Amino acid sequence: MKRGDVVLIVVPGELGKPRPGVVVQTDALGDVTTTVLVCPITSDVTEHLPIRPLIDANAANGLRIRSQVMTDKLLALRRDRIRRVVGRLDAKARDDLDRALLIVLGLAR
Repeated sequence: MKRGDVVLIVVPGELGKPRPGVVVQTDALGDVTTTVLVCPITSDVTEHLPIRPLIDANAANGLRIRSQVMTDKLLALRRDRIRRVVGRLDAKARDDLDRALLIVLGLAR
């Protein structure tokens, strides 16, 4: 798993229903952590919300429908809650995600 990978995740409390998410933690951590920082992805799109970057579905990212990354719902998931990698965000989507995370985490200046 690498930063920017789209993965299927199982979020606690959602009755084991898999949903897409994107890995946001640095690759420098490797496999040494017991958890992975992930932002869930939703197909329930809210337009013009800068903290939720839009992702157009395509074969490379593995999404079937236009979606949004929910940076405001950042999760630390145990590795066994991540089922598999289904795709990868392109460079523009990763840049949009980085900008949104800066806002959500209060790091934008």
